[in-house]
Amino acid sequence: MKKLVLIIVALFSFASCENPSVEEGLASLEASLAELQAAMSGVDVNQMLADIATMQDQVETMEADVEGYELQVEEWENQIQTILSDLASVQEIIDNAGTKTQVEAILADVEGIQAMIDQLVLIADYDYDGVINGLDQCPDTELGLTVNEQGCSEEQAAALTATASSTTTSSTGG
Repeated sequence: MKKLVLIIVALFSFASCENPSVEEGLASLEASLAELQAAMSGVDVNQMLADIATMQDQVETMEADVEGYELQVEEWENQIQTILSDLASVQEIIDNAGTKTQVEAILADVEGIQAMIDQLVLIADYDYDGVINGLDQCPDTELGLTVNEQGCSEEQAAALTATASSTTTSSTGG
């Protein structure tokens, strides 16, 4: 480009016509050309090309990083969806759970039922000896044996009497 400008300048200077405004224009053009050459002399084109190559490498690295980030974001979105689903399940459990008052009412009902079961156990006769459990002092009488009003067979009654005598004797010190 410098050569082209110099050629143009040379052509104008060899031209036979001498015009002061052309001379001034050429002088101005030469001054501008000198300024341009001075500005261009400070530019390191090779360094600029190296910088551009470095920037291109950095852009490629950034693009790869962005792809990795997109995969990570997708994974996080899946995890968030799983968490939201789990939270919805927990919310459903909470919505269907009983209140403290409801649970207390159920416990009171269970206690009432337990009291009724205890009464049924007392009036039942588990060893089928004809004496209800609440009054039966010998709850494991064998089936078919004759029992007294405490629900004990003769052998069981004798054992109870012997146990009661030894307990009374040992407690009285005799």
